[in-house]
Amino acid sequence: MDFEQRDDAGNVVQRGALADGDLDGELVQLDGEGGVVATMSYRKGKLDGESLFYDGGTLKLRSRYREGLQDGENILYGDAGRPLMTATYRAGKLHGTSSWFRPDGSLERTANYVDGTQEGEAVAYDAQGRVTERAMYRGGKLDGELRRYTKSGKVRETIVYRDGKPQ
Repeated sequence: MDFEQRDDAGNVVQRGALADGDLDGELVQLDGEGGVVATMSYRKGKLDGESLFYDGGTLKLRSRYREGLQDGENILYGDAGRPLMTATYRAGKLHGTSSWFRPDGSLERTANYVDGTQEGEAVAYDAQGRVTERAMYRGGKLDGELRRYTKSGKVRETIVYRDGKPQ
């Protein structure tokens, strides 16, 4: 059964479909002027599939869900339409490489996650793409060498961490 929800002025602010009382299919949220704010896919009352979120008609976030949990690639967009962040989720937790970008599109930082916990190497970059820092994480804490680099790529500083504490 299709439905529409209206605000006090009579404008449609939400429309979608119900099956057995649960959201099932695409749910569209609108601003008071008819502009799309979000589109979300539901199955049996849970987010399932792609969800898109807009600001002033510009795509700001693309997320994927499975059975109500984030699952798959999520992309946060800046004002110019370029990604500001990409992250992969599995069963609602960060899992895989996440990347952060500057508004001009240049890569700022990468980090790896396993079941929601930061693991492995994280790397920071300057605006010209040069590595400025490398760090190792285990169990969400710094563990191993954190190296900071000069613009010419030489190691400027090395700090050894164990279980999140400098040694």
